[in-house]
Amino acid sequence: MALPTVSKQDVLALLGEIGVQAGDGLLVHSALQFLGQPENGPATYFEALQAAVGPAGTLAVPTFNFCFARGEGYDPATVPAVGMGALSEFVRQQPGAQRTTHPMQSLALVGRHAAELAALDTPSAFDDGSAFARMLELDFKLLLLGASVNAASMLHYSEQRAEVPYRYWKDFSGRIRRDGEWREHTYRMFVRDLESDPQLEISAIQRELEARGQWHSRKLNYGDIVQCRLADFVAAADELLAADPWVFVTNRADIQAGD
Repeated sequence: MALPTVSKQDVLALLGEIGVQAGDGLLVHSALQFLGQPENGPATYFEALQAAVGPAGTLAVPTFNFCFARGEGYDPATVPAVGMGALSEFVRQQPGAQRTTHPMQSLALVGRHAAELAALDTPSAFDDGSAFARMLELDFKLLLLGASVNAASMLHYSEQRAEVPYRYWKDFSGRIRRDGEWREHTYRMFVRDLESDPQLEISAIQRELEARGQWHSRKLNYGDIVQCRLADFVAAADELLAADPWVFVTNRADIQAGD
């Protein structure tokens, strides 16, 4: 059965309905396969997003790739996004797109604040002073295009601040290409404990935001387009983790029984 066709105008209309406005900064996670068949591939969504936020807006997409953790060199100009969806890789390849330098948890950026955000370089991608922290200060919105709340990378910001017990700090060193030269650098991640293998489910954040009237959603074919303020998402995540640092771990009983 053929998927329903999705046009730029379809997407643009729904973005307006959920409160996306000119001048907005958007952190976009996507799973476009749930929304239908776009008329012009990922460009359909990219063009709709650009039209919605206008020249004063900024688009950010996750372009994570963990090759650096496996000992490979990282060139932000060429290393692709892996597992982040077709839109993230499409945005990364746009002329003039900027990219943050964290070799494992990077963002590709287009628009007003792209250069400012791309210039921020911190040991962890979610440290104070990072691009993620700055997006909070700039009052960015989280936008989910077909992706579920479980895709929201901003959870890591709250996990790091809460020092959750199912993650630990790990340093990674290797080569990064900057200004045309390869140099040695060390970065860090608050990594998941693979031995205990915590399984995360963060729909409780969505429920909190829905109860507060801060979760704005419209159906598009087999998926949803969702918008909430990034600050509201972080506030809800912080509150839930403060009450119970294991709140998002579905197999906590097995992990704690093995301690």
